[in-house]
Amino acid sequence: MARYCTAAELAVFGVRSEALRSISEDDQNSAIDAASDEIDGYLGARYVLPLTAWESDLRKQCARLAVYQLMVVRGFNSSRTADEQLVIQQEQAIAWLRGVSNGSIVPRVTDSSAGPSPGKVSGGVMVSSYASRGYTQPDGYNVPFSGRRT
Repeated sequence: MARYCTAAELAVFGVRSEALRSISEDDQNSAIDAASDEIDGYLGARYVLPLTAWESDLRKQCARLAVYQLMVVRGFNSSRTADEQLVIQQEQAIAWLRGVSNGSIVPRVTDSSAGPSPGKVSGGVMVSSYASRGYTQPDGYNVPFSGRRT
């Protein structure tokens, strides 16, 4: 599973670092994992997972969801203006993800459908062949002839 943001990005995209000071990095990473899992539920409708690359648009949504989860566990007052922003950001993140799922929003991501980059070994299996030996497809067959005789 991919983590779509880092603990440091929680303070960049989600909430001031002072609000996270009393929350352990393990708890922050657990919230990021949960947010990333939730995001995969939406992304899986449009992309082949796992993603291999993503930009700040997805990082921001992950941070918003993770911060909301952390603050719910820690506790906050949703009627205070600053805390109200946490709820708004979480709702915006879900709306953004729904837009991705239905195709109205196209995030800057690279999914797994493209396969590995040229020159990059991914599976460890290599197949090579000599030049054609002149085998041809037998008459009446619509499948390639493998060259094996039975």
